[in-house]
Amino acid sequence: MGTEQLKEELHQFVDKGDKRLLQMMQAVAKAYFEGDYTVPGDSMSVEEYKERIRGAKSNIEAGHFTTQEDLEREMKQW
Repeated sequence: MGTEQLKEELHQFVDKGDKRLLQMMQAVAKAYFEGDYTVPGDSMSVEEYKERIRGAKSNIEAGHFTTQEDLEREMKQW
């Protein structure tokens, strides 16, 4: 998908979005323009990105995750 197509699709999301979506998009855009968040190495393909999301969802559904409370308890032991 080219840049113009991406812009058009994002405009459609903005037009249809509720306040929560617009706030999330605004936060991402602000973070993008305020800093350089590049990471060395190869970029992920869209399919690899989607596969990682599917894997993360599977882990969550299987109960393989750390709650905020567990993480805070663990941090106190560092």
